[in-house]
Amino acid sequence: MTALTGVERGPGRLPQKRRLAIMALLGLTALSLGAGAMSLAIFTDSAASSGTFASGTIDITSSPTVAFTVSDMVPGDVTTQALTIANAGTATFRYSLTTAATNALGDSLTLTVKTLGTSCAAFDGTTLVSTAALDGALIGSSAQGSQAGDRTMAAASSEVLCFQVALPIATGNALQGAASDVTLTFDAEQTANNP
Repeated sequence: MTALTGVERGPGRLPQKRRLAIMALLGLTALSLGAGAMSLAIFTDSAASSGTFASGTIDITSSPTVAFTVSDMVPGDVTTQALTIANAGTATFRYSLTTAATNALGDSLTLTVKTLGTSCAAFDGTTLVSTAALDGALIGSSAQGSQAGDRTMAAASSEVLCFQVALPIATGNALQGAASDVTLTFDAEQTANNP
C-alpha cells in the first residue's frame, strides 16, 4: 500500500481550502439575509390629504322678463320701467347692454337709462345712457375684457336700472298705428383673470 501525504482525496471530496471558502460564503449569505430581515423591522407611518374642486358660474338675470308693453303712444309720450339686473352666479362679473328695435317706430323711439336714484318714477339717478335711439343703445360693450361703460356686479347681488322710452314730439304722421318689438340684451363675463 502506498502511503498518501497531505489531505486524503477520494471520489466526491473537495479540497479543504475550497470547502472552507464555500462554508464562509454560505455563512456570509446567511448573515446578510438575517441582517436584511432585521432591517425590515422598523416603525413606519403615512398620511394622505385630498381635495375637491368646483368651477364658479356666471349667471346674469333681468326682471321683469317683459320690460315694456306699451300701446297707443302718441308723439310726446314717455314711459318709464324699472329693470332689476342680478348676478345669480358665484363669481363677480361685468356686464353690458345692447338694444335692438324693429321697424321705423323702433328707429324713432328714444331711450334714456339711469341708476335707481330716489325712484324710477322720479328718474333722478346717475345717467348711464343719455337720450339715444332705442334701436342700438348701449351700456358698455360685449367685447371681451374691460370696456368703458361696463358695469361690475359681485356674486349674489343686484341693481335696479330705470329705462325711459319716449316717442319724440316731432314724430311724423306716417308712424300712426305702427308697432315695434324691442330686445334688451345683457351680456356678462367674468372679471377675474379677464382684464
